[in-house]
Amino acid sequence: MKKLILGLLLATSVVSFASKKEKMIEKELMTKYPALTDGTTSIKVDEYDVDVDEKHIDLKIELKGTKDKEEFNKLNKEKLDALAAEMAKFTQTEAKHEVPVNLKIKLDLEKPLPDETLFKKTF
Repeated sequence: MKKLILGLLLATSVVSFASKKEKMIEKELMTKYPALTDGTTSIKVDEYDVDVDEKHIDLKIELKGTKDKEEFNKLNKEKLDALAAEMAKFTQTEAKHEVPVNLKIKLDLEKPLPDETLFKKTF
């Protein structure tokens, strides 16, 4: 019984540490990359979501509303790809985990409309 309780406490602390680490990375991303920009067009990022797994890292970037979709379509796609690669590398460095990063930019639409994926790539 004591071993079971000790095991549960250890598992809980590991999950708690991982969650704190992911939240820290999200804050760092928001500080370093508050907007997606190509130099002429800029879109404010609403939220970052980072999930660090043993085999990969999921990085989700959330934008809000249809106005952001119009602005997103104006972005230079080559510069967006370079910015996304830079964000993926930054996330790997902060996580201290050199695994593939699945980056996804999603548009959060008003309910009941589902979210729309605008960009998806693995780095």
